[in-house]
Amino acid sequence: MWQKRVRYSFYLLGTILMLFVITGCGSSKPSWTTFVGASVEKSFPVPKEANRVETAPNNSKMDYAHYSLSGLNEDSGVPEAYQKIIKEWGWTEKAEESKGTTTVYEKDKLTVQLTIYNNSFTVLVPKRESRAVVQGLDSGS
Repeated sequence: MWQKRVRYSFYLLGTILMLFVITGCGSSKPSWTTFVGASVEKSFPVPKEANRVETAPNNSKMDYAHYSLSGLNEDSGVPEAYQKIIKEWGWTEKAEESKGTTTVYEKDKLTVQLTIYNNSFTVLVPKRESRAVVQGLDSGS
């Protein structure tokens, strides 16, 4: 009887410990500490912890990649920590071309459109002849 109680206690303790580990690993906010180049434009930073869920390279009008990233909020726009890194990587915001949830950045005659959604974002690179903000990406209209 005593051995069953001890064994049960160890199973219970192990289960509780496993729940703490799983909960701790599932952070709901990005850390904003490590960045890599976007799959469609290597000189544009994306958080390393973002997961690419869709890509459309070599489209005739644009290349884009859609990433999932918990903790993003469409209403809040580009997080300040992310804006800082984008600027450090040499990109300049073009406020006059930005619209809704889409922020336009430029560097060395390249244009990137960053659209923030709830828990995801899209990096879109228009082809040189098509530099206007691509319609249909703004979910906030």
